[in-house]
Amino acid sequence: MRFVGAVGDDADAQTALASLREAGVDLGAVAVAAGIPTGLAIITVSDDGENTIVVVPGANATVPPETAEAAVARMGEGDVLLLQGELPRETTQTAARAAASAGQRVVLNVAPWVSLAPDVLRLADPLVLNEHEARSALAELGIAAGQDSAADARALHAAGVTSVVVTTGAAGAVLATAAGVEAVASPRVRAVDTTGAGDAFTGALAARLLAGADLAEAVDHAVRVGAFAVQHAGAQPSYPAAGQELP
Repeated sequence: MRFVGAVGDDADAQTALASLREAGVDLGAVAVAAGIPTGLAIITVSDDGENTIVVVPGANATVPPETAEAAVARMGEGDVLLLQGELPRETTQTAARAAASAGQRVVLNVAPWVSLAPDVLRLADPLVLNEHEARSALAELGIAAGQDSAADARALHAAGVTSVVVTTGAAGAVLATAAGVEAVASPRVRAVDTTGAGDAFTGALAARLLAGADLAEAVDHAVRVGAFAVQHAGAQPSYPAAGQELP
């Protein structure tokens, strides 16, 4: 597994990379941006475990498109490219287009939300969004939002997105593919802190796809990983270790 991005030349850089390094992630494509702080998320958590996050991209905002192209060029057959919203718009779009052209699978999680070209949204397989981001994606495609997440997922798929996954919090997720729309229920757990649950979900989803699972199986696993994460405080510290029992 290879991570692409940037950190600053500050103390936060080592904190940000420590758990990735411990997990054996290849950090060779992580640049150090001199004089620019490492990206930061400022988080508040309510009594019921829900969170509000303000993201300051910091060094990640300096990652250029050519870095994305170089990273994609190193991908092998059957690899999965996982993208989210903290890199510059053009860098994300370049990476998605390059991977799709090379026949690689693109998992696109537009979180935090960033406006992307319609053709890039349509390259995702799947496009992973929460309920608010799904409505932003529909607006980007010039489509009115539906009455619920299932309708939104169906509309995004009908608009040309190969597959769509809309996370629905404690309810789980909704999956839309050519086979139809399917709701994937989450185990019922007591939420302590939902910070990082979306990242846990998307990372687990991409890992299962890379291991050869079909999308429905990968979503089912990802829902359980997300349910595990919300039972613990923090973001990365809340994630299960390999082999750890899930709800």
